Amino acid sequence: MACLKGKSKAKDKPGNYKCRKCGAVAKSAKDICKAKKIKL
Repeated sequence: MACLKGKSKAKDKPGNYKCRKCGAVAKSAKDICKAKKIKL
């Protein structure tokens, strides 16, 4: 678990994960610290 500090690795679309803390988006939950799955 590492914080991306707001630098997204993926697009903000359903199925990806968004950090509740900094707002970074990644395809995998383990890439961000406070992961929340993006839904429709």
